[in-house]
Amino acid sequence: MKITPEQRAKIDSLYCERLSSNDVNFRLVDEFFNSRNTSISDTLQNEAYQEDETGKVAYYVVKNQEGQLLFYFSLKCGMLYDSFIDDHSLKLLNKLMTYLDDISSKEQLTDEEALIVNKFREKLRSHKGLTKKEIEQIPKKGGTILEDLEKEIGENVTHVGSTFSGIELVHFCANENTRDFWKESVEGQKLGVVVFWEFVVKEVLEAMKHVGCQYLFLFAADKTDDEELVAYYRDNLYFKEAVDVATAKPIYDLTCKFMYQETSKLVSEQTYFFEHYNVDSDEA
Repeated sequence: MKITPEQRAKIDSLYCERLSSNDVNFRLVDEFFNSRNTSISDTLQNEAYQEDETGKVAYYVVKNQEGQLLFYFSLKCGMLYDSFIDDHSLKLLNKLMTYLDDISSKEQLTDEEALIVNKFREKLRSHKGLTKKEIEQIPKKGGTILEDLEKEIGENVTHVGSTFSGIELVHFCANENTRDFWKESVEGQKLGVVVFWEFVVKEVLEAMKHVGCQYLFLFAADKTDDEELVAYYRDNLYFKEAVDVATAKPIYDLTCKFMYQETSKLVSEQTYFFEHYNVDSDEA
């Protein structure tokens, strides 16, 4: 069942703001507590304000009309790439770019060949990647770089060297000190799920008005045997485990599971969520 007017009104009474935009937040974060991961509380209370103010990471706090801090999340830019790329492949792609530059300036190309060369130079420059079939179209004007690259790709690899723009959901955490407010005032959904679809998605969509962003991704710090957190992100927020894209993991995320979703689906999924808002009434 879709969200009711009463539930919608309660959500509309919440507001989200950048952490450093309001001096009150500097003191308000001291009231934040989460027993599942105390390091997340420590981050909010120690480094977050400065990181937000300097633009290193964008921190957002969600509050009710009484000014209580209910939830916080943070976002930063990131880059994803296809799972094939490695150091050797990067060197091959660099040689390919040099090869294209050389034949473009030195070789006698037909108009059709010049168009193909310029097309692939731009694809490499903008990190759009090349397929095996596309590489076979590049004019062969001496050297073995094309043969080497075709051998490296193999028959089963679709893309080489592609990178994808993304936004990382770095922190995503509820304040247990104010959880009673949500339990007593709203039925039908978990606070974190509402924050994601109402506020996180809104900020990502706003960012996409100014910069390209293909994926929203996160690292799930899940140490449970049944991967409870991974299931939460998958079933409620529609993230999925990586199959054809990857990313570099920071040291602190080496034990975490990488998950992502396509930003092109966020609007339709957000609409679906609110149209089926009252499917699950369990509180987390």
